[in-house]
Amino acid sequence: MNSIKMFGLAALAALMAMASVGISSAMAESTTLCSGDVSGCGLTHVHETTLTGAKAEILTSVVTAKCDVLLLGDTIASLGSPLEIEGNFTYTNCGSCTVTEEDGPARVILLRLGHETADVGLILLIHLSCSGIDCRYTVKELLLGTAKGPLLSSETNGSVTFLQQTMVKEGGLFCPSTAYLDITTTPLSATYIGS
Repeated sequence: MNSIKMFGLAALAALMAMASVGISSAMAESTTLCSGDVSGCGLTHVHETTLTGAKAEILTSVVTAKCDVLLLGDTIASLGSPLEIEGNFTYTNCGSCTVTEEDGPARVILLRLGHETADVGLILLIHLSCSGIDCRYTVKELLLGTAKGPLLSSETNGSVTFLQQTMVKEGGLFCPSTAYLDITTTPLSATYIGS
C-alpha cells in the first residue's frame, strides 16, 4: 500500500513539474506589435474599434447593453513578456444604456502563443446604467480572449475577441452579481503579432 501511495505522489509531482515548465516557457514568449508581417515591429500605439454592425455586449440577467466601443492606448514597452497596453475604452451608441470606464486606464495584456496568435487579458472597471440599474462591474481575474493578426484573422487588420467573459459586481443598486462581456475589436490599421 505504501509503494502505491509513493508511486501516486511521484506521478503527481512529475505532472506538476511538467505543468510549471509549460507555463514558464509560455510566459517567456516575447510579444510585440508590428505594422508589417516581418518588419515595422515595436508599435507603441493601439487604436481598435468594434466591427461595423457587431456591437459589444454587456449581458446581465436583467439587461443587455449593446455599444460601439473604441480603444485608444499605448504599450508600456515596445516588447514584453507579456506585452502590456494601458488605454481607455469609450462606449457609444448604447441605446437607452450608458456605459463608461472608471478608474482608468484599463490594462490589456498580450501573450504571444505562436505565429499571429496571442492570449489577451483585460483588467477594467465599467459603470453600467440602464433600465433602473446603476452598476459597476470589474474584472478580478484576467479575462481570457484571443488575438489574431491579419494573416490568421477573418478581419483585414486582425482581431481581438472575448466571448462570455465573466465580470463581477463591484457596487451599485439592483445589480446582478455577475455580468458577461462579448466583444470583438479590430485595429484601424493592420497590426501583426510578432516576437
